[in-house]
Amino acid sequence: MKFEGLKLLPGIPLQLQFHHTPDLRERSLLVGYLRNKGIVVTTPQINGSSRPVKIGEQLNIRLFSSEANSAVAFSTQTTHVTVSPFPQLYLSYPASVATGEIRKAVRVTTELISTVKIAGASLSVTIVDLSTSGCRIESSKPLGVAGDRFVMVTKVDAAGTRRIVQLPCEIKVVINENLDADVCSYGLAFDTLSEEVSLVLHAYVYYQLRQA
Repeated sequence: MKFEGLKLLPGIPLQLQFHHTPDLRERSLLVGYLRNKGIVVTTPQINGSSRPVKIGEQLNIRLFSSEANSAVAFSTQTTHVTVSPFPQLYLSYPASVATGEIRKAVRVTTELISTVKIAGASLSVTIVDLSTSGCRIESSKPLGVAGDRFVMVTKVDAAGTRRIVQLPCEIKVVINENLDADVCSYGLAFDTLSEEVSLVLHAYVYYQLRQA
């Protein structure tokens, strides 16, 4: 697939992996690109300062494309570095990009301890399976009925980095409410997610699928 086919907009979150620090995934944003000429991204920050980058450094870039419903990866190298009007990296234009489609229906088994915020109260729940569009959770207390909405906060390991994400949810189905056994189970759908949260979820699900 060609890079321009992704139809990316400025501001989309990126993960940069420099070849000399392969275990580190650094956050960046797309500034823009010119077809077959180059790509411009923001310089990753380390402790509030721009990380040092030299011209000619090799790196891999990962992102999520809603246009392709895919996790995307490609290799590139720095061609220019600037600090004005803000720190930016100019990168070579990739000949092609690799995509890995993740269907919304694909779920992975998890045991993610999470927190649900309802009417000002915080309740502990466990995400027992997760997809990029919803999940199934278990709780020791009732959380509501179909159609109820709340925010769930959880931690996921995305590309080697532990991230805290807030997921706006709607109860789609009450699977079980066995109060005698202290088990309540619900099927949830995620409301509209930001590009950054979508990227984190896709990275997590994709990694779990590869580990299975």
